[in-house]
Amino acid sequence: MWFFMYSCYFFSLVSFLMLGIVFLQSLHPFFVFKASPMSFLILTSIIYLFAETLVIFFFVGTGVSVKEYMLEHKITGNFHKRMIALKRVTYPPQLLNMLILMTAFIFYGAADTGKISIWIYRGLLLAGIVHFCYAKILQHRSFRDNTFIILEMSGIKY
Repeated sequence: MWFFMYSCYFFSLVSFLMLGIVFLQSLHPFFVFKASPMSFLILTSIIYLFAETLVIFFFVGTGVSVKEYMLEHKITGNFHKRMIALKRVTYPPQLLNMLILMTAFIFYGAADTGKISIWIYRGLLLAGIVHFCYAKILQHRSFRDNTFIILEMSGIKY
């Protein structure tokens, strides 16, 4: 569980840094490791989607594990329901952020061909980055609460 959670944090940090570079490239195009802004944007979208998918699978995986552990050890309580409540807090902003940033990534192509103003792309990208930070704050709280639920369920004092 810890490796998985730390991986989520690591890839979220990498995603944030890459999103920052993509935004800077929208202001003044430059190459990163010989990758053009479009190529780097594609790489950023892959890393970003991987990080967000990893977070989703973390909460799905721990929820299933808690449910199975409770059944195997005949534990009563609302631990599984609390895990579901964490998903209800985390998933909507996360999925909205994925929608905003994927739309921004698509708009880059439209802005690059002159079909829309570059400012629409930049504004949407900046809004996505700000919302990304908000979603990560909620995810961090959910990671923390998830850990507390598991520790409480296993009888470990924290």
